[in-house]
Amino acid sequence: MNYFKRIIPGIVIMTTIISAQNLISPTNSNIRYFGRVEKSASGKVQFDWPGIIIQAVFNGTYCAVILEGINCFDAFIDGVYVKNFRTTKEKSVYLLAKDLTDRSHRLMIVKRSESVSSPSVFYGLHLDKDRTLELLPPPPQRKIEFIGDSYTVGFANEYLNQAAPPGKEDSIILAATNSYKAFGPLVSRAFNAQYQIVAVSGKGLVRNYNGIDKGRELPALYDRTLVSSAESKWDFSTWKADVVVIGLGINDFQADPPYADSATFDAAYMALINRIRKQYSGVMIICCATKVWPTDLLKPHVKSIVERQKAQGNSDIRYFEYVSGNGALYGHPHIYDHQAIAESLIPVISEMTGWRRTDNMRGK
Repeated sequence: MNYFKRIIPGIVIMTTIISAQNLISPTNSNIRYFGRVEKSASGKVQFDWPGIIIQAVFNGTYCAVILEGINCFDAFIDGVYVKNFRTTKEKSVYLLAKDLTDRSHRLMIVKRSESVSSPSVFYGLHLDKDRTLELLPPPPQRKIEFIGDSYTVGFANEYLNQAAPPGKEDSIILAATNSYKAFGPLVSRAFNAQYQIVAVSGKGLVRNYNGIDKGRELPALYDRTLVSSAESKWDFSTWKADVVVIGLGINDFQADPPYADSATFDAAYMALINRIRKQYSGVMIICCATKVWPTDLLKPHVKSIVERQKAQGNSDIRYFEYVSGNGALYGHPHIYDHQAIAESLIPVISEMTGWRRTDNMRGK
């Protein structure tokens, strides 16, 4: 399958047409965001973590979105996939739908890619003249946070080949990364839960891939609203996770040595667990591990940490081990691997929480 053909350039609407439409501010109380976003005093909304969702209910026949920043998005209207569109570094208007039935419509815009160099900026929606947004239905009450690296992001998961043509790597990564079809969002939709993806490709717990970018491991970025801004601090009191799934450690023990020091890794993992418990009272924690080439050191480390936690009387934690075929770019899980991981993780969460699966997420 040629995944490049799936990237449909957004239609940039001429200024003369824009002026005839109704601009809805991004700070409108009837626009809902899932994920970490920063609202500025000027009224714009910024975000750069994967999997950000924008929701609204609009009435009328037409809808467009104003965005800035290089990323890829999926748009859904009334629960139906409408289009995939790629935004640019320039502030532009992208047509989502026209000639709709003149009634209320549910809109969902999903950020599927990792931000390349800077946050995306959302400037609002365009609707038919004199049309408004309507009240949204109540949000899902369940909340799941996924902490991790490229596996959690869904890195190039729609590209079903481990190698890329020379010079095409960056375009493939941008086009074929689909966080919405990564295992975390799949699991969340199965439970009708909100989710946050706090993950960056290449990041580790105490050592990034191949030891690069030292000092900017995932824990150093974890409390940020924007990955790209150390000054942008997330307020954990605004969103309390019921379940946290930790998927860190692959990069700590992968590629060229030296790998993460065992004692340092274990101490940092314990510190992260304690931090999660402190900020999310009553949270359930799932610690993930999979085979890592060439060392396979991650599984025994994480399993031992969880066993020690249980031996100390902690009943809020589980070890989750999964297998992945890693048929996507550079040996990452592809969308079918993500579906398999999600299917094996769902019963673990159900057993811990008592949640019952509310829908079948296969293919969604």
